[in-house]
Amino acid sequence: MIYLSLLMAIRFLGLFIVMPVLALYAMKLQGANEFNVGVAIGAYALSQIFLQIPFGKLADKYDKKAILILGLLLLLLGSLVCAFADNIYTLIFGRLLQGAGAIGGVILAYMADLSDENTRAKMFARMGQFIALSFAISMVLGPTLGTKYGVDKLFLLTAFLALVSIFIVIKKVPPAPKIKHHMPEAKLSDILKHKELLKLFFSGFMQKGLMSVFFLLIPLIFTSVFQWHKNELWKVYIPALIFGFFALPLGAVLAEKKGKGKLVFILSAISITTALILFLAGLNISSPILAVMGVIIFFFGFNLLEPVLQSFVSKVAYAHQKATALSTSNTVQYLGIFLGGAVAGYFLKHGMLKTFLTLAIFIGLLWIIALIKMKPIKKFKIVEYETFDENFIEGLKSEKKVYDFYEKEGKLIVRYLD
Repeated sequence: MIYLSLLMAIRFLGLFIVMPVLALYAMKLQGANEFNVGVAIGAYALSQIFLQIPFGKLADKYDKKAILILGLLLLLLGSLVCAFADNIYTLIFGRLLQGAGAIGGVILAYMADLSDENTRAKMFARMGQFIALSFAISMVLGPTLGTKYGVDKLFLLTAFLALVSIFIVIKKVPPAPKIKHHMPEAKLSDILKHKELLKLFFSGFMQKGLMSVFFLLIPLIFTSVFQWHKNELWKVYIPALIFGFFALPLGAVLAEKKGKGKLVFILSAISITTALILFLAGLNISSPILAVMGVIIFFFGFNLLEPVLQSFVSKVAYAHQKATALSTSNTVQYLGIFLGGAVAGYFLKHGMLKTFLTLAIFIGLLWIIALIKMKPIKKFKIVEYETFDENFIEGLKSEKKVYDFYEKEGKLIVRYLD
C-alpha cells in the first residue's frame, strides 16, 4: 500500500518541482507573455481535466498496472519535450503531454481496492501527507536546483522520476483484487447531484486553483513589484514550507482521530481566504512582509486540507460510485489548477491583478459559508459477511440503516449508518 502513496508522491514531486520557478523561466522563452506563461503553468492540468475519467474507465476494463505504466510513459515524454523547449508554445505542448498521463484517479481507485473500510481513511490520509510532503520538498528543491542548474534540468529530473515510478509499478505494486457491486453503474450525473460531494469538490478546486495562482504570482510579483532578486525567493518559500509542514499532521489528526473533518475544511478555507486578503493588502501598500505572511498562511491552509480531501470524498461517495467520484474530484482539482494559472495570468497581463484578487476573496468567503452549512461527515459501522445469498443482498437494498455494500474477495462488506 505504501508503494502507491510513494508513487503518487514521486509523480507530484516531478510536476511540482518546477512550479516555484517556472514563471520566471517561461517568461524568457520566445513568444512568452503573462497570459501564456499562466497557461504553461496550468497546461498539464488541462490534459488531466479531459483524461482523468477516461483513464479511470480504462482501468476498470483492463489491467490497472498497465494503465499506470502508460500514464507514466506520457509523463516521461512530456518532461523531455519541456526540457528541450526553446519557445513558450513547445513548453505548453510538453506540459500538456505531462498531464496526459492522467493516472491520479486510477491510483486512488487502486488504493481503495487494496484497502479495507477500517484502514482506507488512514491510507488516504497517508497518501495526502506524502503528496503534501512532495509539495513542500519541491518548494525547496525547485528554486535551489533550478537557480543553480537551470529549470530544464528540473524537467530532466522529472523524466528520471517517471522511470523510477515505472520500476515501482512493475516490481512493487501488487495486483488489484476483484470488486463486485450490486448497484447500477455509477453515473456522472448522480455524482454531480450529490450536494455534499460538490462542496468537497469545490474545496479541491479552490485549494489547487489558488496554488497555481500563488506559484504564478510569487516569483513575478516579488521580483518586479518588490524588486527582489530571484535568489531571494527562499525568504518566501522556506517559511511557507515550515508552517505548511506543521499543518500536515494537524489536518490528519483533527479529521481522522478527533472526528473533526468538517472543521479542517473550514479552517483551510479561512486560511486560504485570509492569505488572499493579506497578499492584496501587501500589494496595496507595497509591503512585502504582508505578502510573505499571505503566502505562509496559504500554504498552511493548503497542507491542512491535503491529507484529508480525497479520504473524505471516498467516505461520502457510495461504494459503487467511489472510482467515478474520485476521478471527478481529481478532474475538478485540475480544472482549478488550469483556470487558476490562466485566469490570473490574463488579469495580470491586463493590469487587473488587484481586481482578480478581490474577486477571489469574494469567492473564498462564499466557500467558507458553504462549508459551514455542510453536514457533518457520516460515521459508519462496518460489518463483513462471509455467508450470504441473493435474498440477503436484496434485503440490504431496502434497509434504511444500510449506506452501501459490495463484495470483495468472497466477502460481503456492508457500511451501516452509525
